[in-house]
Amino acid sequence: VWDLLAMGPRKAEQRALIARAIGPVWEVNHVWLIVGLVLLFSGFPRAFAALSVALHVPLTLLVLGIVFRGTAFTFRAYDTRGDAVERRWGVLFSGASVVAPLLLGMCVGAVASDAIRMQGHAVVSGFFASWTSPFALSVGVLTLGLFAFLAAVYLTHEAHTPALAEDFRRRALVTGGLLFPLAFAALLLSREGAPRVWTGLSQTSYALALHVGTAVAAVAAFALLWTRRFRAARVAAATQAGLIVLG
Repeated sequence: VWDLLAMGPRKAEQRALIARAIGPVWEVNHVWLIVGLVLLFSGFPRAFAALSVALHVPLTLLVLGIVFRGTAFTFRAYDTRGDAVERRWGVLFSGASVVAPLLLGMCVGAVASDAIRMQGHAVVSGFFASWTSPFALSVGVLTLGLFAFLAAVYLTHEAHTPALAEDFRRRALVTGGLLFPLAFAALLLSREGAPRVWTGLSQTSYALALHVGTAVAAVAAFALLWTRRFRAARVAAATQAGLIVLG
């Protein structure tokens, strides 16, 4: 996201920082996806079959996004600096990096909404309705915002100059502020689109503790970013994201 939205007099330095931050762990980023697919296929073959059929469109696009993301990142790194081809690889990398988390969140929203219907071993809910519902779309946008927030917070600590740290500090504060209405919108849409999620987040014994914990972590992340304590802000932001995912 931030590679696509790099701007200002330091946009080249912003993109270089992003590439330097993700370079050492680039391949590890996809291990979780492989492990998750293998575990789902091995332990829950019927669920794997249902999801791979009902969500084959977004999952295929997600895989393509991941492939294009990695390919574009590598080709851009070894291309001539500043030419048109490098810029095209950069746009492809940035666009795929936006599409992938959005589609991932929409798939999660489709599963959470219980909109995938089966009759026997056949999917009868169609190939689009489950992941294009308002609730699934809201979860997709929330996921994208959460990824962008975490990236900005972590880049504040990775930045090697105060000016770059300030660039991403401002982005983290703005994106973190947007997470509140995005999460609230997803919660409201869950009332009709995902009744089980609504019940779990509003009527269970642990709901209040979960909301309070998320709010405390969010306020702590904002306070630490505001006071430029970036190392501690990463812990608070990761805690906030973890509690949102847990919810």
